Amino acid sequence: MSLASVAARRASSLRASTLVRTTFNRAIASASAGDALETVVGVEIHVRLQTRSKLFSGSASAYGGEPNSRVAPFDASLPGTLPVLNAGAVALAVKLGIALEGEVQLRSAFDRKHYWYADLPHGYQITQKRSPIVLGGVVRCQGNLSGDDAGDERSTDGALKVGIERVQLEMDTGKSSVAEDGRGTLVDLNRAGQALVEIVSEPDMRSGEEAVACVEALQRMLRYLHVSDANMEEGSLRCDVNVSVRTSEERARGVFGERVEIKNLNSLRSIARAVKYEAQRHAKVLAGGGKIERETRSFDVNTGKTVVLRTKENLLDYKFTPEPDLPSLVLTSADVEAIAGRMPELPNAAYERLVSGGASPSASNTIVAFPSTLKYFDVAMENCGAAKSADVANFIANEIIGAARKDAGATHKEPLSTLPRAASARRVGELLGKVADGTLSGRMAKQVLEALMNSDERALGDIVDDICGGGQISSDDHLRDICHSVVRDKPEEVRLLQGGKSKLMGALVGEVMKRTSGRANPKDVSKLLADIVAGEP
Repeated sequence: MSLASVAARRASSLRASTLVRTTFNRAIASASAGDALETVVGVEIHVRLQTRSKLFSGSASAYGGEPNSRVAPFDASLPGTLPVLNAGAVALAVKLGIALEGEVQLRSAFDRKHYWYADLPHGYQITQKRSPIVLGGVVRCQGNLSGDDAGDERSTDGALKVGIERVQLEMDTGKSSVAEDGRGTLVDLNRAGQALVEIVSEPDMRSGEEAVACVEALQRMLRYLHVSDANMEEGSLRCDVNVSVRTSEERARGVFGERVEIKNLNSLRSIARAVKYEAQRHAKVLAGGGKIERETRSFDVNTGKTVVLRTKENLLDYKFTPEPDLPSLVLTSADVEAIAGRMPELPNAAYERLVSGGASPSASNTIVAFPSTLKYFDVAMENCGAAKSADVANFIANEIIGAARKDAGATHKEPLSTLPRAASARRVGELLGKVADGTLSGRMAKQVLEALMNSDERALGDIVDDICGGGQISSDDHLRDICHSVVRDKPEEVRLLQGGKSKLMGALVGEVMKRTSGRANPKDVSKLLADIVAGEP
C-alpha cells in the first residue's frame, strides 16, 4: 500500500470521525435546548413452551421438582449423547408464528451459541440465529389492558402495533445459585434443555407503558394458544428490554441512539419502571456532555435503578456455528396449514366479539385476560335466559373476577382458579337470568352470589327463598297496597312532593323498600308512588 493511499484513508477516517463528533454534539445541543428526547424500546422475550419433555431430550419439563431430578444424559452434556428434536415444540412455535401473522419458514436451522456459565454444561446453547422458524409478524395491542400493577396510565389507545423481527426455538440453561455458606455455586439442571421460543420485537415502542402493553398482549396470546402459561413469577416468560433515546432530528433521519439492554425483568411493573429510569439516565448523561455506552444492565427493584452487569458482547464473541448434530428443520405447507386449521379464537377477536355484543371495553378487557375467564363468560351467557351481554359481562368482571382478584392479592394469576364449585358459570348465568326476568333485583343477586362464593351448593331456588324471601314482590296489587299505605302515613312528605320537592320521592321509595324488606323493585315502586301522588288510583 502506497503512502498516498495511506494518507487518503487517514483523511477519510478523520472526516468520518469529525462527522460522528458533529452529529453527537448536535444531539447534545438539541437536548440542552429543550428538544424532547424520544424513548425507543424493543423487547426480547423468552417463553417456556408447554411441552411434556424438553427440546432435545425425553426428560420431563415440568416446573419445580427436587434439584437435578429431571436431567437426561444429554441435558448434562454427557459424552456420546445427541439431541433429538421435540416435534411438539416445533408445532407450538408454528402456532405462535401464525397467530403473530409472521412468515413460518419451511426450512430453518439450528446453531450453537458459545459462552460459558456453570449452568450451561455444553458450553453452548442450541438456538436459531441464522435461520429462525418464524420471520416477521406483529403484535396488536389493545388500549387499556388490565396489567398486574404496571403503574402509570397507558399511552396506548388501541392503535399500537409492534413489529416482530423473528421467533426462534432454543434450549434453556440450568439454574445456578450461591451456596448458603457462600463458598461455592450450586447448579440445578432441571431447567437445562427446556424448550423455549425467543420473540424479538422491532424497536416500535416509545415508553415503558407501551412495552408493558406489548408484553401483556403476548402473554394473552400465549395463554389462548396453550403455547405457555406465560407466568413471569415462575420464569415461564422472561423479558429483556433494549432502551435508547434520540432527538427529533435523529428521528427525522431514521437514526437510533446507542441502546442499552436490561436483562431478566420478571414483572410488568419492573418493565415500566426500568424503561422509565433508563430513559431518564440516558437524557441526563447526554445533557451533561457524556456518551451512552452499549452495555448490559440489570434492574434493582428495591432502588428502582439499573446497574451495569457487563459491556455488551459483540455477536462474534458468541462464535455462532451451525449445529452439526441436527439437520435442517424441514416443514411442508400441509404441516403449517394443518396447524392453522386448529387455531383457537385469539384474545383480540374475543375482545371485539364482547364489545360488539354490548359489553363495555373495560369489562371486555377484564374478561379476555385469560382463556378461563372468557370461557366462564360464554358458559354464563348460555344459561342466563334474557339477560343482556353487557349486564352479564359487567357482573362477571366486577362482582366475580374483581372479588377473586382481591382475594388472590394479585392480578397476574388466573382469578377463577380458586373459585368454589358453587359459583360455577352455569349457576351464575341462571342467577343473572332471574335478574333479567324480574325475579331478583341487582342487590339480591349480589346477596345470592355471596352465598355461592361461600360454597353454598344448595339449589339456587332454595338460596333465593332463604336469603331473598323468594325474590322480588311480583304482585302489582300487593305492591300498590304498600305504596298507598306509605302515602297515607307520610302526608307532609307527600304535600311537599306535590309542591315541587322532588327529592322527597327517594324518601318514600326508601320507606316502601323498608316495609318490603328490600324485595320490591325500586323502579316499579317509584312509578307506582308517582301515579298515586298524582292522584291516579
